[in-house]
Amino acid sequence: MFSMSRGGGVALPNIVVWGDIPASDFNNLLDTSGLRNSPVAIIQYVEKAGATFEADFTEALALGSGPDLVILSQENFWKQRNKLLPIPSSSISQKDFTNTFIEEGELFYSPNGAYALPLVVDPLVLYWNRDLFSKASIALPPKFWDEIYSYAQKLTEKDNAGNIVKSAIALGEAKNIPNSKDILALLMLQAGTPITSLTNGNLRVEFSNNFGLPTNPATAALDFYTQFSNPAKPFYTWNRSLKSAGTAFTSGDSAMYIGYASELKNLMAKNPTLNLGIAPLPQSRVSNKALTLGRISAVAVVKSSKNPSPAMSIALTFVSKDVMIKLSKILSLPPTRRDLLSIKQTDLAQSVFYDAAIQSKGWLDPSDLKTPQIFTDMIDSVTSGRARTSEALGTAEDQINALIK
Repeated sequence: MFSMSRGGGVALPNIVVWGDIPASDFNNLLDTSGLRNSPVAIIQYVEKAGATFEADFTEALALGSGPDLVILSQENFWKQRNKLLPIPSSSISQKDFTNTFIEEGELFYSPNGAYALPLVVDPLVLYWNRDLFSKASIALPPKFWDEIYSYAQKLTEKDNAGNIVKSAIALGEAKNIPNSKDILALLMLQAGTPITSLTNGNLRVEFSNNFGLPTNPATAALDFYTQFSNPAKPFYTWNRSLKSAGTAFTSGDSAMYIGYASELKNLMAKNPTLNLGIAPLPQSRVSNKALTLGRISAVAVVKSSKNPSPAMSIALTFVSKDVMIKLSKILSLPPTRRDLLSIKQTDLAQSVFYDAAIQSKGWLDPSDLKTPQIFTDMIDSVTSGRARTSEALGTAEDQINALIK
C-alpha cells in the first residue's frame, strides 16, 4: 500500500504500527523525533487494547489487512512469534544485541535473529508509605524478603477480634492483588527457576525442576508467598476480604505495595497527599543476585508485511538512542539500551526505575490471557487448603504445558 510522496518524489510506503501505547504518546514521539517526516516511510499508528490485541491481530492477518509493525511485550511474544519476521543477524548480531539491550531483552533473540527490538521496560518496584513507617519507628523499607516477617508484625494492625485494620503489605492472595501473578513469578525467578525454558525451539514449564538446589525454587516461592494470608502465622498481613491492594495502599490502609513503575502516576492521582517512597524490591538473601520482574515493550516486524524492508528500517530507527530516549521521557519509563541506562538520573523515582530496569528479568509466557487465571487458581488452592503446594504447582505446570502444545 503506497501513499502520496513527500516533495513530489517517489511514493513512500505506508508503515502501519499497532501497539498498546496511547495514541497521543506515540504521535508525540513521531512529532518530536522527526519520524513524522521520515524519508523511509509514512508511519501510521493504531492503538490497540492489550485484551483484544491477539484477536484483532489474528483477524486482520486473515483478512490480509494486518499491520507492518507491532509493539508487544515478552508476555505475549511467544504466542505471536510465528507471525513475526526476525531481523537477521546481518542487521543486528547477537553480540551487538546483548551489548545494546538489557539482559531481559534476550528473550526476543533466537538463532534466526531478533524477533523484536526492546524499546522501554516497566519494572516492578516497592512503593512504601513513609508516614506509616515513621509511626512504626521504621527508618527504611526492607532490602531482603526475610525482613518482611518483622515488618509485617510491626506494620500490621488488628482489632480485638483479630481482623486486619491496616496491612503491612499485600501478599498471600490473588483476587484482590492485581499483580499477584507477577509477584509470584518474580519470587520464582529470584528463587532460581526461569519458570519456562526454551530448548531446541521447544518451550516447557520448569516448576518441577530443582536446578541442583536443595529446595525446589518454585515450591519455595509459592510457600513464601501464600504464608502471609495464614491467620495462624504471627506475620499474617493480608486476606481476600480486604480491598484491592492498590486501593488499600493509596487510602493509607497498607504500608507497602508492589507495583509497576507505570503505576506511579495513578497512585499519586488517587491520593495526591500520600507521603510515598519508592525503593527497589526486596531480594533473596541467599541467591547473591539482584533482580526484579520487568514488562518490556518491543517492536517487531510482521511476517506478512508488504513492505518488510522499510518496516525493518523503521524498527531499527525506533531503538536508536535519540528516538528511544524521547519515548522513555514521554512514557516516564526506563529505556532498554544499556548506554542510556548508564546516565545518572537526578529524579528520585527515575533513579530507582533505571536501576530496576538494569536488573529486570522475565519469562516466556505461552498465553498472557490465560496464565493469570492459572496462577490465581494455584494460589487459591493453597490458601484455601484444597491442595498442597506441590499438588498446586503440578496442576499449574500441566495447565501451562497444555497451552504450549
